Amino acid sequence: MSYAEEIRKRLLSEEKTMPLRGVIYARVSTDKDSQKESCANQVYDAERYIQRHPNVVLVGTFVDDGISGKNDYNRPQYNAMLRMIEEGRVDLVITKALSRLNRDQLNSLLLTSTLVDNNATVLTLEDNQVHDFEDINSDLIHCINYAIDEQYVKRQSMNARKTQALRCDKKQLSAKDISFGYFWDRNKKDIIIDEEKAEIVREVFEDYVYRSSSPAEIYKELKKRGLDVCERTVTNILLNERYIGRFYINKKTSKLGTGKKKSQIIKLPPEEWILVERPDLVIVDKELFEMAKRVRETRKNIYHRPDKATMQAYFTGTHKYSAKLYCSACGKPFHYDYADRDKTIPVYRIRKHSECESRVKKVYEENLDQVVSETLKRVFEQQKNVFPSLADTLTKCLKSDEYASRIEKLKKDKALKIKRIDTLIDALADEGLTDVAKKRIIDNLNSMEEEVQEISTKIDNYYSYIQDDELIKKRIEGLRASIKELKKFNKIDRERIKIYIEHISVSPNGDFDVYLRAGKSWLLGGDGAMRNPQNAARDVSVLCNQGAPNSEPSAYLRFLIP
Repeated sequence: MSYAEEIRKRLLSEEKTMPLRGVIYARVSTDKDSQKESCANQVYDAERYIQRHPNVVLVGTFVDDGISGKNDYNRPQYNAMLRMIEEGRVDLVITKALSRLNRDQLNSLLLTSTLVDNNATVLTLEDNQVHDFEDINSDLIHCINYAIDEQYVKRQSMNARKTQALRCDKKQLSAKDISFGYFWDRNKKDIIIDEEKAEIVREVFEDYVYRSSSPAEIYKELKKRGLDVCERTVTNILLNERYIGRFYINKKTSKLGTGKKKSQIIKLPPEEWILVERPDLVIVDKELFEMAKRVRETRKNIYHRPDKATMQAYFTGTHKYSAKLYCSACGKPFHYDYADRDKTIPVYRIRKHSECESRVKKVYEENLDQVVSETLKRVFEQQKNVFPSLADTLTKCLKSDEYASRIEKLKKDKALKIKRIDTLIDALADEGLTDVAKKRIIDNLNSMEEEVQEISTKIDNYYSYIQDDELIKKRIEGLRASIKELKKFNKIDRERIKIYIEHISVSPNGDFDVYLRAGKSWLLGGDGAMRNPQNAARDVSVLCNQGAPNSEPSAYLRFLIP
C-alpha cells in the first residue's frame, strides 16, 4: 500500500487515533478585488472540507494574494509551507487545484519530489482527489498538467505583449501611466487630473522657480502642512514631462522568468519610447516647466568637481555661511569657528588641508560680508533698468492673474455646495424619514447655506480687490520700499545669504568666486575689489509676497531666471 492510499484510508476512517496533519494553500495571480474574494473562497471551501472530515487537523493556512505561480521567488507563504513539509510536519496539502501550487514544470516536479520524500500528498478540492505521485499511471497525467499550466503562463505573457503593442500603436494611456497629480477613472478608462494634488504640483514649481527653494525645503514645507510627499517625489515632479501633457509609454519591457529564474524588467532606450500628447492633462504651463529646467541646469553646473573626489557638506547649518563656503581646489567645506579665545571674531576654517595645493585655511566673516555686499550691490546696479517696469507689471498681474484663479476655485466650491443642498432638499421630501433623520438633514442644510454665504462674501471681496486702485498703489509703494531697503545692503544676514548665494569658492590666491542662485557669478579679491566678471549678468526680476490681499511685500525679493 502506497502512502497516498494510506492517507485516503485514514481520511475516510471514522477512528480518530491517527489524525492527518493538514495545511491549506490558496493563491491568486492578481490583487484585484474580485480575485481577492476568490482567494477567500478557496480558504473557505478548504475549511468546510476539514469540518466534514474530523480526522484532518489543520496545522497551517498559507495564502499568497496577487502573486503569480510562475516561480517561487515572490511567494513567501508557499516557501513557508514548503519548509514545513520538508520538516515532516505535514501529511496533506489541501488546495483548490494543482495550478494553485505552481504554474511551472520545474517547481511542480520539485514539490512532487518533496512530498514523496516526506510521505505527504495533495488533495484538490475541484475534483475531490487525493493524488498519488508514486503511481506510474498517474505520473504521465501529472506531467502533462504541469506542461499545460506552464504553457498557460507563457500564453498570458504573449497576450500581454500583444496588448502592449496595440496600446503603443493607438498611443493609448493606461493606469500604469499615472503619477502624482492624476488618478485613473475606471468608468471612463482614462487618466483624469486630481485638482487637489495638481495644485500642490503647481506650488512645487512656483516655489522652486520663483522663490529659489530647493526640493528639500519644499518637502519640509509640505510636511508642515501635513502632506504626505517625500523629498524624492518633489524632485520627480520637477523632472516629469507629464505635467505639460507629454506622456511617454513603452519605456520598459519584461523577460518572463519561470521556475528558478526571476522575471526581468528591461529599460528601453529613449529612442524606443513613444510620445503621447495629451493637452487636456496639462497641469503646469510649458514656460514655467522650462524655467524650472533652466534653474536646475544652472544650479547643477555651478559646482565644479575637483580632480580628487571629495564629499561636500550637505548640512544647512545656522551660521551665516554654513554649507556655502568651499575650497576651489579640493572642494572641502569651511566650518564656523572663532579667531580669538574670547570668541568675538568669527572665522571659517578648513581642516585636514595639508594635501591640497591651496594654503588658504581660514577666512574671516568680516571679509565675506564685504565680498557678498559688494557683489549684490553690483548686481542690482546692472539691473537698475528692471525696477521701473516692475510697478506696471505688478499692477497688471494684480488685476488679471492674482485673484482670477482664487475666484474660479471659489465658484466651483460654491456650485458643488449648492448641488449638495439640492440633494439634501430632495432627501427631505421623502415621507419615510424619521424625525431624527429629518433633523440631521435640516442641520446639514443650515450649515451648507452658511458656507455658501461665506464663499459668496469672499468672491465679492476679491472682485473689490481687483477694482481697488488704492490697494494696488499701497502694494506698489510697499514693493518700492522693499527694493530701496534691499539696495542698501547695510546688513548681511543668514536669510539674505540663503536667498541669493548659492556657492562661494575660495581660490588658492585668496580670491572669491561668488555664485548667485540666479545663475550669475562674480570674481572678487579678498579685499572686496572686483576682478573681471566671469559671466555676463542675467536679467533679474522680483516677485512680491503672494499672501493674503492685505499682506505686505516680502522683505527679501527673490531672483527669477527669465
